[in-house]
Amino acid sequence: MTVRLSDISVLLIEDNCDDEWLARWVMKKIGITDVTIAHDGQEALLMLHGDDPNGIRKSCSPDIIILDLRLPKIDGLEVLKQIRQVDRTKNSTVIILTSSEDPDDKEVCRKLGVTAFFVKPLSKEALMKLNLFPAAL
Repeated sequence: MTVRLSDISVLLIEDNCDDEWLARWVMKKIGITDVTIAHDGQEALLMLHGDDPNGIRKSCSPDIIILDLRLPKIDGLEVLKQIRQVDRTKNSTVIILTSSEDPDDKEVCRKLGVTAFFVKPLSKEALMKLNLFPAAL
């Protein structure tokens, strides 16, 4: 079965509007247009786990999660840990996109099974090297 990049859904968890814009632009350049944005860790977890008691935030089940580590409300490492603890999301493809080059952050992310760890800004070349959906390329 061929997967088209336009069929891939992404949850981008990013609090910086410039980094959000650039990541969306890069994804659009390669054909990924189904991008949902969460601006902090709490919003992301509510979207992923669908436990918003007010039903304000829409629930999502993205193909790829792109996660910043430095987030307000709940930081990215805690978001990643919670993603890995819930059956619905524990096997999700997670890409870290951060300004942190801290080796400890990289090690924690590696242990939690992230697909890639990118230092900002996101580039088209870096994303394409992942080859997540080879049938689409």
